Order: sequence, then structure tokens, then C-alpha cells
Amino acid sequence: MMAGPAALRTEQIAREVHIPLGMAHLAVQGLSEDWWLKFLGDVHWQLIADAVGQRTTVFRDSQGRQMYAAFCATQFEQLRPDLAQLGQSLRVRSNLWSGGRSRIQSNHRLELDGIEIAQFRLVSTFVVHQQTGVNASVSRATPYLIPILQSAPDSFAQETAATAKQLRADRSAPVNQVELYTAVGSDFNAVGLLYFPSYTRLLDQAQVRLERDTAWSPVRRRDVFYFGNIEQGESVIGAACTQDTLALYKRRSEAQGGIEKIAHCACVRFRLDGSPAFQQ
Repeated sequence: MMAGPAALRTEQIAREVHIPLGMAHLAVQGLSEDWWLKFLGDVHWQLIADAVGQRTTVFRDSQGRQMYAAFCATQFEQLRPDLAQLGQSLRVRSNLWSGGRSRIQSNHRLELDGIEIAQFRLVSTFVVHQQTGVNASVSRATPYLIPILQSAPDSFAQETAATAKQLRADRSAPVNQVELYTAVGSDFNAVGLLYFPSYTRLLDQAQVRLERDTAWSPVRRRDVFYFGNIEQGESVIGAACTQDTLALYKRRSEAQGGIEKIAHCACVRFRLDGSPAFQQ
């Protein structure tokens, strides 16, 4: 067993990379949200490792148990999807901040030729499996090495925490439910948890099934709040809340009965008018 948690004061943690845009990075129009969530989620981990002086992204608590940076909220904002084209070099600037209340926030700005075309904001906390292999046993924990970071220049972490509290308290019944199936090999990560980009994939799938007559258009802004996880191979329920919001639910045990919200999403898309420019 290790000693108690150790706090490490750090300077501003930042990283900059240039990525040539290929098929994996792009959608039909604009950026591939799925690819960028996976990539920037990994950057988020790497920045935390940098902050505590680690070479790897394996974190442990004072008892030696492996910990994971579980995401509480993410935001994808796309400003100019029309500018992202194959072969261009995209500049990615990433910064790590304190989000307060044991949360860590990373901000990522994506630029082409000096023009910001998109940004991502990710907020995480640390969790641990209390029971090996049982995702229902995941709970928050304190890492052995704790980075002391500068406060974020925005209030995203605080605002999303307040919104999440309100959403958790909402007991209204979901409408227009659809069953959504997961695939163990592609939706779950290396530690057996439903990977956070898979929530977005499932939310998109729910929207397609619930709004079959609506033409696809690029995301203008998407905010996702994460409340829980599922066991490997379990299906989820997608449901519409309002015009621009969706939610994912899991079934409780037979003893508990009913369903439990595991994610909430607010998404606004561009309207296409046939011209090169995009309008909200």
C-alpha cells in the first residue's frame, strides 16, 4: 500500500500538435466528432500524466488500485465545418486546467491557417472499480499523485456541474423510446467501461431512428453529460427529451425496476442552404 495522496504544484500544462487531415479525421462535412473525442480524450490523459510527472497514463490511488479519468461533461463546438478539407494541416492547441471540486478540465482549439474552426472542452474526475469487472461498482476516488493546476479561464466545469445536478433531479418520463445495442469490441474501452465517444454514437443513432425524415447536417454545438455506465454487452434506451435534447437510459436490476439516466445531450446543428457558408 502506498502512502497518502501527494499534491504536486505544476506550471501551466499545454501541448500543440499539427495533424494532416485524412479520412479518419473528417465527416461528410466538417470534423469527425468520434475520432476527435477519442484523440483528445487521450490527450487529456497525457496532459494529466505530464502534470504529475508520469511517463504513462496509468494512475493509481493510495491503495495501489488502478484509476481512470472518467468524463463528467464534454462539449464540441464547430465554427467552420466548410473549411476542413482533406490534406490540410490542422493546428491543435491543448491546455489543462483545474475545474474545481476534484475535476480536471482540458480545452482544445483547432485551427486552420490561423482560423479557429472548432473547439472541444472536456471535464473529468477520477474513478476506480470497487469490484473488479463490475461497472456498477465504479465510484470516485482520489489519485495518489494530485496535480495542483491553475483555474480554468472559463466557468465550463462549474456550469456543467450545476446543469448536471438539475438533470439528475429530473424524474420526467422519457418519450419516444428506442432500443440501442452496443458492441463489446468497439463500444467498450480497455478497462471494460462504455467508452465516452460511444455515448455520442448511441445518441446519434437514437436521433436517426427518432427523426427519420430529418436530413443530416453538421453539429454546431453538442454538450454531453455523463451520469453512469453499463455492463459489457448491455443495450441502452435512447429517448427524446425536447426538440434539441436526447438522453440515454439503462435498465435497473429486476429488484430495483425501472430505468436510470446515464447520459444527457443537447445538440444544435447547422442549417444548410446550398451555399458554401453555414448558417445556424
